[in-house]
Amino acid sequence: MVATRGVKTRVASKPWTRGARLVFLLLVAGVMVHLPALTNRSYNSDEAYLATQAQVLTGGGHLYVDTVDRKPPVVPYLYAATFELTGDDDLLAVRVLAVLANVLTAWLLAGEARRRFSKDRAGLIAGLLFLGASGALFARDTQTASFEVFMLPAMVASVALAARRRPLGAGLALGVATLVKQTAATTLLPLVWIVWSSATRASERARRLTMLGVGVLVPIILSAVAFGPHDFLRWVFTSNEGYLDAGGDVGYIAGLFTRQTVVFVLANAAILVLAAWAWRRRREDVDLWLWTASGVVGTVSGFRFFGHYYLQLLPPLCLLAARPLLRASRRILTIVAAAVIVPIVIFGLPALLGPEAEPVSVARDLAAYARRHTRSDQRILVWGHLPEVYWYSQRVPATRFATTGFLTGQSGGRPADHSAMRFATPGAWDDFDTDLRDHPPALVFDLAPADIRNAKYASPADFPRFGNYLHRRYRVVDRVDGVMVYAPR
Repeated sequence: MVATRGVKTRVASKPWTRGARLVFLLLVAGVMVHLPALTNRSYNSDEAYLATQAQVLTGGGHLYVDTVDRKPPVVPYLYAATFELTGDDDLLAVRVLAVLANVLTAWLLAGEARRRFSKDRAGLIAGLLFLGASGALFARDTQTASFEVFMLPAMVASVALAARRRPLGAGLALGVATLVKQTAATTLLPLVWIVWSSATRASERARRLTMLGVGVLVPIILSAVAFGPHDFLRWVFTSNEGYLDAGGDVGYIAGLFTRQTVVFVLANAAILVLAAWAWRRRREDVDLWLWTASGVVGTVSGFRFFGHYYLQLLPPLCLLAARPLLRASRRILTIVAAAVIVPIVIFGLPALLGPEAEPVSVARDLAAYARRHTRSDQRILVWGHLPEVYWYSQRVPATRFATTGFLTGQSGGRPADHSAMRFATPGAWDDFDTDLRDHPPALVFDLAPADIRNAKYASPADFPRFGNYLHRRYRVVDRVDGVMVYAPR
């Protein structure tokens, strides 16, 4: 209160729905719901694979030559830059970046909700709904420094820029998002609609759509030039046919889809109910429903249905869910908050307090063995799916593959026995043979006898191209946690 000529005047307080205060609220909420991420515990092999790639890159290796994956370049280099900056290769720093990426996504959604609904309250609601939803799935899957987490800020920015009639900027943002994860490209569906519907003349529509397309292509073309068109296109776009193939596994995939989708629905019931409620105003939200449809396409791509794939659905759903809450009472808002918080606790506490998974414990033992029996400049080979061994041991993989799934076809989202030469990535065996010839491993760890991550279904004996090489040139020297250890004869 201030007095002016005897009259008391109330000074208006700054709202918590804009500016620095909004950022502070979103940051606090983001940290609270992502506490399981703010540890150095290994939750899944994707992070270990990326950490291994980062070690190769910081050691002078080249992406798509010395280390490969079916992914665009942004996240491996983000890991590598973080390791270089911190001087350490643990996950905490990159996990902090992941939490900040979630907060940035929430802030961008807040801005778009405020523009769309012309209410400051809408921005805060949409931002908090997103942060709650992003923490309401299995923490070991979604609360990691994954491709989807780093993809979402650029993807949301592309929609926000398109809505503000900046088609070139929208295209550039989507191009960057696609260089984080290919499935971001599905967001072209709502972007085309937004750009098309924002103009009335055919010539203006054509011009804006051209600008949008140019914006998308520029970052991708520049990346192809930087990494070499052949290697870049092969590993990012054209080598995925085996990964996308669902032939013969329809029953398993249907069961996986049902389980994962049920979990997603239960964890995000409040947001889904609110979004369904917003269907009554669908004519005003055509772009959001198209965005949701594009998210569905991105989620089902590859028919793998990992939990983190569902993160792509959250931004449009949270904007839709914000609409029914614009005039909601405090009681309704409290009920919604409780419905969002409960799944966060249910899914987050087991990851935060539960024991370390057995494969990670085995990986630590194998890494310790590798450090004791090899020099830092020697390479090792893990036959199976346990990239944590390379990461923990700080030993470079003998081949460009941090797992042998490229050779066997064995990977998540498929039955354990989905393993055979015919499922191999085209050309992968030739690359594998070349790498073994150029730098044979000082140690080989065969996970098949211990059946680590279903390794028994991909024994070297089932792949004579490697089994014969192993038999001729190596001998068994030890056994660690059931894993056979080979050294050169």
